[in-house]
Amino acid sequence: MQRFTYSVPKFLIWIFSSYIVLLAFQDFQLGGDSWKQGDWLINSVDTTIRRGMMGSLILRVSETFSLNPVLVVVVVQVSLVIATVGLITLSVQRLQPQATIWLLILSPGFFVSFWSLDDQGGLRKELITFLAFAILLFATSRPTPNRILAYVSALVYGLAVISHEGNLFFAPFFAFCYYLLLSKTAITKPDFIGLLAIVACACLTTLIIAFSFDTVIDYMRVCQPVLDAGAGADMCEGAIKALEIPLKEYMTATFWMFFSPKVLSFTLLYVLSSVLVLITGTHLVGGGRLFLRAYIGSAFLFLPLYVVAVDWGRWVSFHTSAVIFTLLIALSLGFPKTASTEEMPLRRFQLVLVCSLVWGFSHFLDVLWGGMAWKTLQALMQIGG
Repeated sequence: MQRFTYSVPKFLIWIFSSYIVLLAFQDFQLGGDSWKQGDWLINSVDTTIRRGMMGSLILRVSETFSLNPVLVVVVVQVSLVIATVGLITLSVQRLQPQATIWLLILSPGFFVSFWSLDDQGGLRKELITFLAFAILLFATSRPTPNRILAYVSALVYGLAVISHEGNLFFAPFFAFCYYLLLSKTAITKPDFIGLLAIVACACLTTLIIAFSFDTVIDYMRVCQPVLDAGAGADMCEGAIKALEIPLKEYMTATFWMFFSPKVLSFTLLYVLSSVLVLITGTHLVGGGRLFLRAYIGSAFLFLPLYVVAVDWGRWVSFHTSAVIFTLLIALSLGFPKTASTEEMPLRRFQLVLVCSLVWGFSHFLDVLWGGMAWKTLQALMQIGG
């Protein structure tokens, strides 16, 4: 029974990942989602706009190989999901305690569980950032940390930042991970400076573009190349159409959210999400105070996102995913010295496991009681009915 229980989190992560892949192909069959795939198709073919580089590249591939652009996006998304979860799996195999680490990865705020429960909030461009984290984790989990892969992670992260300015806020986590590599003498000081330079250049370039080309007067300037490539008109009704909305309007919407009852729901979901991460993370690091301070302090790094966009649940997932990736990278490098290699006691493990499955939250700020357990039960009842 104990062995079975300890194997459940890893099994569920792969089940959830497979579900995310299935949903991506389902999106393609339905013609694509205007947010999940539409954001990837924002392009600068006819006008310069923030986030446009990735969409321009995808449209070029679509044109060259005569493919539906939505199919190209879905193939990219699926490939990134498989690569990210695959690298996480290979990395965790070299870490101890494996079951407790998988339990941490199962946390409702980590992107796999989060996207499985609220699929509308998934498959966005932060997926590229998560791949960069996974590459770095794979690099640090080798018997000898791989400095070449560290550079690859920085380049992939740079691509993520240029693709979507929201990925900027992960930069301090990458900088800290590279500092840990330096402390472990896995990279030299010139390597450290070079890695930071790659990250800084990507962030600075993105900031200049984001503030210089933040909106378009007519979203059809961005939409028309997507339509010409063969996508349906509905693909422009989400992320692409939102490019017409100035930043001031987003900030007005978020301002009033701070004074609405929704703040109570947001507080509850953040507390519940944090408790599970803190319980599991504290066991892994072998002490609570340092990890607690780091967790709370790192939350403030994402504070600007809450001011400019209403996807507050998504920003919580940003924070949770960043903390978990960073903790795993630290553990793989032998930090902290107090880290435990013993599995979490069975009773506590079971409690955290159940709590991780019976609640979750949406990409806005709704607490979703029942979590993946209830969502799975509903699906089974529909199949049986």
